Amino acid sequence: MLEKSIEQLENNYWKKESEFPTTLIEKCFEYRKIKLSELSTEQIRLLISQEIGIDFLIEIAIKKLEQNIIAEGNLYEGDLLDSVSKISTEFWSKNKFELKKLKTIIEKNKETIKTEMGEKEYERIWERIKASCQQHI
Repeated sequence: MLEKSIEQLENNYWKKESEFPTTLIEKCFEYRKIKLSELSTEQIRLLISQEIGIDFLIEIAIKKLEQNIIAEGNLYEGDLLDSVSKISTEFWSKNKFELKKLKTIIEKNKETIKTEMGEKEYERIWERIKASCQQHI
């Protein structure tokens, strides 16, 4: 699976536009063509934030967060965690194992998150995860 792209895994090939309306859409178009094993933290963060390929990216994102809870794309320390915490509760209802794993990782790294991202950001992230857990675990 890691040697395939999102578009291959979904068997959904977007048509190349002669001109993309935004750079965000152009990036999403390009990132969907990259093998999962070659995606950067930033590319994973951006695709997850746009709800593209989450089924295939969640395990990779969780592994990155296990290694470094404040893994950073191009925005700020912890931007991957922030994007993952914003995934819809509908997704988590079908992926309870991954949600439990994410919750455990956040609990284990609570102090690091607070120190590096701030107390308020930790609380926002924790509230989103707690809400998903209450609905689906």
